Amino acid sequence: MFDIDAPLRVEQSSEHVARVTYDRPDAMNAYTEPLLRGAVTALERLDDHDDVRAIVLTGAGEAFCAGVDLNDMPLTPDMDFAEYETGLGMFQEVVRTLRTVDTPVVAAVNGYALGAGCDTALACDFRVVSDEAVVGETFIDVGFVPGDGGAYLLPRLIGEARAKELIFTGKKLAGEEIVEWDLAREQVPAAELLDAATEFAEEVADRPPIALGQSKHLVNESFEVDLDRALSDATRAQRICSQTRDHEEAVRAFGEDRDPEFEGR
Repeated sequence: MFDIDAPLRVEQSSEHVARVTYDRPDAMNAYTEPLLRGAVTALERLDDHDDVRAIVLTGAGEAFCAGVDLNDMPLTPDMDFAEYETGLGMFQEVVRTLRTVDTPVVAAVNGYALGAGCDTALACDFRVVSDEAVVGETFIDVGFVPGDGGAYLLPRLIGEARAKELIFTGKKLAGEEIVEWDLAREQVPAAELLDAATEFAEEVADRPPIALGQSKHLVNESFEVDLDRALSDATRAQRICSQTRDHEEAVRAFGEDRDPEFEGR
């Protein structure tokens, strides 16, 4: 689709689904500054692409993303706070971007998703994992806290007690266990992972894009607001959707007893 000066690939998987592949297989797709910045750029550009209605995020080789590359880490203990904040902010920006783009993102977790890589997977809207996938909030193993959003995301996905168990112990979950902990929608054989993730992404992409984006933001923000604010936000979002051509098409298609053809406007 387009090239980015970063170790990742951006491809069109199907008519309305794009795939972003972290491409540092020899380093288990561990994060470096170029990969962090490239991931944000790729996601933002795809979000602005009219033909892209869903994104699949995965890793090349045997890992999804094994966290930070300790040989090229953009953080050191001797940094002053402002420098440290900037360095950690690059990791956090990936999570923030995944949460704030309108386009739904499906993580296809093909192998290790540890530390910052785990937080990246958690920030996606959905996760499909292979039977070779391993996820873990492994920050505690090196005396760290989840600095990239894990302590925010995990309780929302699996509840406080289970989130604390994973964070406090560094416990890793593998294969079907990831689904049992409600961290993925399904687990499939490794050879079928990309097809399964793309198939689900296509199912999502078949829905009206503006309504999808508005719905994503309503759900993501629901833990931060009270009911009155949530209802007010829903009214605003519904009004936006009511004025789209896709809404008109859906009503017309219903009356004509046929499948709607959404255009994203």
